[in-house]
Amino acid sequence: MLSLPGSESVWISAVIGVLLLGIFYYKSPKFRYNVKFAIYIFQMSSVAAFMIPFSIFRPKDVRNIHFGIPLMKLLGRFLGIRWEISGKEILKKDFPCVVISNHQSMLDAMAIVELWPTMYKCACIAKKEILYVFPFGLMCWLCGTIFIDRKNPGQSQMKMSTSAEQIIANKTKIWIFPEGTRSKQENLKPFKKGAFHIALMHKLPIVPIVISPYQFIDDEKKIFGTGTVKAKILDPIDTSNLVYPDDVSNLAERCHELMNLEFQRLKEEMQTLASSKALPALNTRSKGANGHTNSMGDDNGIAFDGKSIS
Repeated sequence: MLSLPGSESVWISAVIGVLLLGIFYYKSPKFRYNVKFAIYIFQMSSVAAFMIPFSIFRPKDVRNIHFGIPLMKLLGRFLGIRWEISGKEILKKDFPCVVISNHQSMLDAMAIVELWPTMYKCACIAKKEILYVFPFGLMCWLCGTIFIDRKNPGQSQMKMSTSAEQIIANKTKIWIFPEGTRSKQENLKPFKKGAFHIALMHKLPIVPIVISPYQFIDDEKKIFGTGTVKAKILDPIDTSNLVYPDDVSNLAERCHELMNLEFQRLKEEMQTLASSKALPALNTRSKGANGHTNSMGDDNGIAFDGKSIS
């Protein structure tokens, strides 16, 4: 059988290249960090492209998202992210409400993905710039995402209010990140008032969701390990007895305080869990040639928040 000249060398080079990439992935935290986020963005775009042909026949229908949920969940597993969400039974109820959650990373979209089968019908609020990110923006539009201009609060509030009327009629939930932008501070950023204007204007209950810090990700050190993210769904906050617009600010402050307390609790819980997992490795002892007991640690990983990440 004839073979093309140089074909063997091409295959050998390809195998060597794959092996080198594998070595870099497992040995270089920075390389692994960039690869994982690249995979996340690529896969989300691929799923969006897959969903468009199925969704185009019923545009702006929030149920279209279910075409891509299984594939998006697989992405989270592939990246090594596990979710533990408590209080799901609250969102199982078929009622319109305003869902608010803290916002730390683009990975927060995975929390929505995890909860979408429970909520079944949910419309997200997003900045209008996302609409122009193809194919993800088109997919979001087809799935009923409400795009707002953050530079024009008055217009944005009017658009959300108009959308809320239809959402109430269809018993759909509205998901809003009241911090406005991603934040990885020690405390939650002050809340913008849009979500609370909508809730009070239409007498909708507010369901707060608090997402724990991503303890296994460090953007400064370029570390993206594997681990668990916990989310707590808090009891709905009734707004039927509140006065619009007088109580908007007080409601926003109340929700911020409630969610920030839960965020601190989850953060401490995750840090304690990480420390307890690292403890056996830190306490491992071995005797050297001189007969003295030496502490043995894991030299192949990187210590981060009390946990070794290889």
